[in-house]
Amino acid sequence: GIRVCNLDYLMLAAFRGLPRLLADGKDVALTARAFGTKRVRQRRRSRGRILQLKETHYEPKPEGYQPLPLSLLASGPIRRVLSTRSVEAKRLAGSIDWERYKCDVKGVRWHACGGWRVLFNKKDFEHNFFVKCSCYFRVAIYGFDRSKELAIAYRKRLEAEWEEQQRIWAELDRRREEEKAKRRAERAEQSLKDASTATSELSE
Repeated sequence: GIRVCNLDYLMLAAFRGLPRLLADGKDVALTARAFGTKRVRQRRRSRGRILQLKETHYEPKPEGYQPLPLSLLASGPIRRVLSTRSVEAKRLAGSIDWERYKCDVKGVRWHACGGWRVLFNKKDFEHNFFVKCSCYFRVAIYGFDRSKELAIAYRKRLEAEWEEQQRIWAELDRRREEEKAKRRAERAEQSLKDASTATSELSE
């Protein structure tokens, strides 16, 4: 309902045929929209501002520091163990050998599916050759240590094959450049011969 305190408004409302009007200042039941009112819009303090991350003091990492992969938090049981502050959760988190989930090989990371993921993404725009490989070595099939070894070996194999392909392209490019230089020299020699024959004909 709307509080009515103006006589002109009461007359206008009665002219429009509203269902119930009380002139003593009580509530009035309105079925139409109240025009001319301004809707208040609450403005947040962050409106129009660029929110920055919380600034903390820089702490240099020790030599040989290697963080845990963020993919560990993608697993529900591990995330719950780390986020829960109970005594049992702390005991379980302390009993896990977190160093086993670290890998210093580029492109080999632990995945939440329960295995080691190999990601290899290389691009060669000059030769229009693109490679994007994503392979998983699951612990349920190969075991934890074996799957990690296979993932590292497969990543190194992909890198070796890419380097071999780069050497092949370098050799092909070298041969192509040699053939171009040879044809250029032949054309220059032929143009000199044509010029010499033309001058001899003119002198005669």
